[in-house]
Amino acid sequence: MSDSDVVSPPGSAFVWRVGALASGAAGLFLLTTDGESVSLGILLLIVALAASGVLLGGGAHGPAVEGRLDLSACLGLGLLGGILAAVVSAAARTAVVEVGLTGALGVALTSAWTGPDFLSHLGSGAVWGMVLGVIYRELPGASPGARGVIFSLAPALYLLLKVYPADRGLGLFGLELGTLTFVFVLGLNLVWGFVAGSVVGWGEAGDETPVARPIDE
Repeated sequence: MSDSDVVSPPGSAFVWRVGALASGAAGLFLLTTDGESVSLGILLLIVALAASGVLLGGGAHGPAVEGRLDLSACLGLGLLGGILAAVVSAAARTAVVEVGLTGALGVALTSAWTGPDFLSHLGSGAVWGMVLGVIYRELPGASPGARGVIFSLAPALYLLLKVYPADRGLGLFGLELGTLTFVFVLGLNLVWGFVAGSVVGWGEAGDETPVARPIDE
């Protein structure tokens, strides 16, 4: 089957447009409110940007321009990698708490995950994973895992500079949880980045890779 024989599902562009507009509008609305909804608003804006990226990158550029993975494939792999990496990083956090490493260093992280907390963790991982997929080819690094590790500094700094001090009242860099909180945050995000980047790279290394095609085709 040639590239021209592959047809996108009818209305796919419309769905992406609606998703981008709805996410952007909801994100802007939440940013006007106070409390933890501000963080959700920022994440929704990131989703809107990712959806807009699909629309802008869905033209008939072809693999010769977009590389072995087109933009839609990078987004899908980023989504998958972000979720899997969130599961791994959650398990890593539980492990370091259970072995007593956080307690020994005076950091008040817990290993208990409530259902909503874990779903929020997975959702954040998915959103950041899609952003990783969009800019994956532009990141420096000798390997996919290294690219993911470099990217992981973005969500780590977002947590340390925005979520902890502004949303949760835990002080800059989460100092209310302990002086060395930032070390664990950076470490766990490095784990997330390595896994997420490796998943995107796994898709790029395969013999069969997705074919770039117009989203309106």
